[in-house]
Amino acid sequence: MELRRPTLEDKEAILEMIAEFDAAKSYMHGGMGSAWKRAKDYEDCLKIVEQQEDDANLPVGWVPAIKFLSFDETGLPLGFLALRLSLNDKLFVEGGHIGYSIRPSERGKGYAKESLRQGLQVAKGKSIKRALVTCSTENPASRAVILANGGELEDVRNGTERYWIDLE
Repeated sequence: MELRRPTLEDKEAILEMIAEFDAAKSYMHGGMGSAWKRAKDYEDCLKIVEQQEDDANLPVGWVPAIKFLSFDETGLPLGFLALRLSLNDKLFVEGGHIGYSIRPSERGKGYAKESLRQGLQVAKGKSIKRALVTCSTENPASRAVILANGGELEDVRNGTERYWIDLE
């Protein structure tokens, strides 16, 4: 599996994956969902995603984030991952440093575990020493992914489990 930033060449494959998320009524965790809702088209979405990496381009209260896509060995897009380079009050409770999602047809195959593993490596390279990753108490699959990547439960707040992963 490859984790990388989205490109213009990915347009058709990404639009097809977004349609799958929509058809399944499944939220696109990993930050692309919010960019997609604000964008007028795919090209605009790419601009928004790129701008979100720089503090100077962000609305008040937002934190810089790098958005990634995961792909299998055939080039099929598997999902989204957002690496937030800092935390605000909201992300400290719900959201954390990393948010991710795998397209509905590819779930249960270990892609989320690998996506989070690779995202944690990028976080380490960005000098994040401890990463906060959260999930709903109603999402045992995400809990298993976080635990498999070394997550240690700190607490549960309003139905959100908060796990820290040491990156040092």
